[in-house]
Amino acid sequence: MLTLILSDAARTTKPGPRSAMIAIKRATLFLIVALWSIPAHGLEPAATIDGVRFALVYPDAPTPLHLRGVATLRYLRFIKAYAGALYMSRATPSNAVLDDVPKHLVLEYFQAIEAEDFAEATRAMVERNTDADTFSRIAPELYRLCRAFRSVAPTDRYALTYTPESGLALTLNGILLGTFQGPDFARAMFAVWLGDAPIDKAFRKRLLGAK
Repeated sequence: MLTLILSDAARTTKPGPRSAMIAIKRATLFLIVALWSIPAHGLEPAATIDGVRFALVYPDAPTPLHLRGVATLRYLRFIKAYAGALYMSRATPSNAVLDDVPKHLVLEYFQAIEAEDFAEATRAMVERNTDADTFSRIAPELYRLCRAFRSVAPTDRYALTYTPESGLALTLNGILLGTFQGPDFARAMFAVWLGDAPIDKAFRKRLLGAK
């Protein structure tokens, strides 16, 4: 587009220093107009971590949920697995994240991961963060969620969204894979990253807003 603008400006002026300056000014003006025409959504404020952008607000809840923290999970200390962002109501303290309150967790992946690996790791982490009675009670929903997992490629995003009214929703790149009921099940799922025995304690602290 800029090439066409510059060519057009050159054709409409005669050779010479003054006409060359006019052409440059004309091209600059057209370029400024073109830049202002870029859609505003591409410039929305966002938090960025390791090249991954997360919006500051998640609007698709009964009340907007605000970004609490972002973090990157690494394994073997230097291999990036995924970047995550946690959204909560500003009225909810971080130590109440596992209570029956609205929350939204987004994970964007740096690596390809198979659906079977998601299912296996999720079952193990949920069992690690629940007692035997709770695990037995939530097992039907857990196995249903594990069957909903799909394999991911780099830049794919899984999200867990919970509201007391609607239950727990699992989405992949904005596509709903399933909804699951029960506050105990939602608590167990979010505990994988935010519980007493999370997948990574530093990751949990950063999601909850610690610097």
